[in-house]
Amino acid sequence: MTLGLRRGTVELRPSSAEYPALFAQERGRVARALGPLAVAIKHVGSTSVPGLAAKPILDLAVGVEDAARMDACIRPLEQIGYVSFGDREGWGEYFFARGPDEARTHYLHLMPVGERRWRDYLLFRDVLRSRPDLRDEYQSLKTALARQHGAARAEYTARKGAFVERILAEFRSSDGVS
Repeated sequence: MTLGLRRGTVELRPSSAEYPALFAQERGRVARALGPLAVAIKHVGSTSVPGLAAKPILDLAVGVEDAARMDACIRPLEQIGYVSFGDREGWGEYFFARGPDEARTHYLHLMPVGERRWRDYLLFRDVLRSRPDLRDEYQSLKTALARQHGAARAEYTARKGAFVERILAEFRSSDGVS
């Protein structure tokens, strides 16, 4: 399994049984770099859902105790190859990418574990893992969007948003996130 996708493009690949091992390897690298700053490191995004086609980029959610500790994580992550984009969306989440523009391999989302966004990443993942019907619905949507917007990732991502929000709104009340 080869990770990597050109920045700004969309290409979905079938789910891979290798994703958990690739995540475990990267989780170890990040944990060593951040030490006690990272209180949790979770595999999120489509590669974390068995059976779901995904862009070949691993998403990691890295949780810190509080927002005051986020800046201290930047340099250690840069030292292991991540590029910091800061809070590019204004959500209180720092975004990092690993790999050159021609082959992004990892995305890292850094935020306090007490934030709603942290819980939402895990909730969405857990719902798709436990509900094959919703996983398959999401895959159909992603496949259609990838065909329509394969060269425009921002548009692809924006159009997936309504599905993600629908799932989160439906399942937040029963939020049993791991």
